[in-house]
Amino acid sequence: MESNNKLWLAALGFTSLLVACVPEATTVNQQANIVLYQGQNSDSAKLGIKSHQHELAVVGDFAELPDGLVSIKTIDKDKQKDALLLNFKDSWSSGLYFNSDGLDISSYVATGTVEFDLRVDDIQQGKLDLVVNCEQNCQHVYRLREWAQEHQDKGWQHLSIPLKCLVDAKADLTQVTKPFNFSTGGKGQLALANVVIKAQGQANQPCHTATQLATTPATLNEYWSVDWWMPRHAQKVEQAQLGQAQLVMIGDSITHGWENDGKAVWDKHFSDINTLNLGYSGDRTENVLWRLQHDELANLQPKLVVMMIGTNNTGHRMDNPEAIAAGVSKILDELKSQIPGAKVLLLAIFPRDATVDSLARINNQQATDLIEQMAQQRGLLFANFNAGFLTDDGTLTTEMMPDLLHPKALGYEVWAEQLEPFINQYVRQQ
Repeated sequence: MESNNKLWLAALGFTSLLVACVPEATTVNQQANIVLYQGQNSDSAKLGIKSHQHELAVVGDFAELPDGLVSIKTIDKDKQKDALLLNFKDSWSSGLYFNSDGLDISSYVATGTVEFDLRVDDIQQGKLDLVVNCEQNCQHVYRLREWAQEHQDKGWQHLSIPLKCLVDAKADLTQVTKPFNFSTGGKGQLALANVVIKAQGQANQPCHTATQLATTPATLNEYWSVDWWMPRHAQKVEQAQLGQAQLVMIGDSITHGWENDGKAVWDKHFSDINTLNLGYSGDRTENVLWRLQHDELANLQPKLVVMMIGTNNTGHRMDNPEAIAAGVSKILDELKSQIPGAKVLLLAIFPRDATVDSLARINNQQATDLIEQMAQQRGLLFANFNAGFLTDDGTLTTEMMPDLLHPKALGYEVWAEQLEPFINQYVRQQ
């Protein structure tokens, strides 16, 4: 069977470094710890590196992807060649992972931890998340960028993260094929050693629920947003202080896009409306909440607020629908407190991905269902424009949204035509 696996990898153009994934010695009646990497070789797990274009199982002391975006080599920590040095650049999705034929970690979730030693050499322009990949839609993204920024150039650090923070305990965890993934992006350098899943661990890192993340105000601290996000916020606060906006648009990149790909369409339909666009690329519910609590509505008395938010909660972290709805609810509380006289129109989260069975689209739809109920309970306006973007069988085409997420001119035209009756009634005719 092992030889067949090696032939299969070779047929795909992969080579394999066999990495330790063996039980540690434990006392009688205790579960064994699962060692994923301690500088040893074993047939139980394989080390791989990836970018958004390439993926490679690694052999020997050094490997590099064909595009040169990711490389890895062994280095010395406590002894010779007992650690890994990862370099990544110019890729929105990259990283390293340990791949297995299927580990049963179901009994580890309650008290187990994922532990490793990490040295952060450079992360200021990079992303770092930890993910355990099991069945589809069961993993949680554990964000490490802020921790890594704080600990850059501070030498080796030991991290112990509760396993329950990384998986859905209700999912099938009996055949986990990628028990450890460093999901990176941008540019950075990290060193990794002593990767273990412990049956009984003492965590030194917190565990945040999806609802906590979605409802706790925060700036958008991504390597690709830090140069423009706060300057945009300052600009929008200055515009709000003028107190002239009749219409406020709140959202993420899809709303932000009215200033770019959708600008000609906006000017065609709504050039007469004094509008404040509070859409920010990449924003999740917690980022909108932070912005509204930091003066983006100051001195405003708009007639209508249009809001669509949540697709990045799905895309970045796969927040559950209840968490997304909780984030929206917090934002609505803020709107009611600051601009109680404004009409609020909540929009269904736009469709994403090509087909109706996409997990991300399903998650957005389930969140939309909760948002619609919330609108009814609060006496707010609600509209679902999604059918206008889709074919009869529910397919989202690249003609409408070239990347199956962001509208281009055609998509903005569909949106404008459906939005215009609301603007006519609640802005132009008021």
